[in-house]
Amino acid sequence: MLTLERIYPKQLDLDNPDDRDSLRIHMERYDFASTWLSGERVLDMACGCGYGTARLAEQHPDKQFTGVDIDPAAIAYAQQHYQLPNLRYQCADAETFSAAQPFNSIVSLETIEHLPRPQHLVAHYAELLAEGGRVLASVPITPTLDGNPHHLHDFSKASFFALFRRNGLNAQQQFEQIQPWQFKGLFAQNKTKQHRSEGVGNAVLQYYRQNPAYLLLRLRALLRYGLSNRYLTCCFTRQPA
Repeated sequence: MLTLERIYPKQLDLDNPDDRDSLRIHMERYDFASTWLSGERVLDMACGCGYGTARLAEQHPDKQFTGVDIDPAAIAYAQQHYQLPNLRYQCADAETFSAAQPFNSIVSLETIEHLPRPQHLVAHYAELLAEGGRVLASVPITPTLDGNPHHLHDFSKASFFALFRRNGLNAQQQFEQIQPWQFKGLFAQNKTKQHRSEGVGNAVLQYYRQNPAYLLLRLRALLRYGLSNRYLTCCFTRQPA
């Protein structure tokens, strides 16, 4: 279960600083989202194995939470390990998920870059959102296509905000994270990973062989941000009519 697509906290080695840092940065996003939730009904889209959705539900026992993910194995794991009275899980596609009632808050952390049609996804969020609702969303804002095979899009802060603004959602509170690169095991060939980023260097070199122009984008990011990944989480609110 040690992949770059999603994390399973119960499978991480918290004595390993890389795993510990990965968990910390994910939990910090959920804690930021928790601060800005509004209303009674909350959707966590692409909830993965449910650890973050459960964290929100524990912090807000007065709200009703729905965790949705396209992976049936992840949903089954969530139902087994992260179930609470005010929380339910559903296996569904993010772009076609429907509900009988709109949601007051939608949480979508590290989701948008994984899907082929970001504009369609955010438009769907706007449809699912109640009047006066909020979307808590995050993306990497440094290049990731070279290092993460599950990512389909790169975003800057400007392109991230523009994606939501086109759907009547304005950026409000913001939370930016910096994650220094980990070099241990970067070019490891082990079939069994000791941490999530092990062996990523091999995939990066292969990506540059196939997409040499992307190296220029990586070099520009290095000059601006150094040896780190940057992530932006933001609270978006609907523009008044």
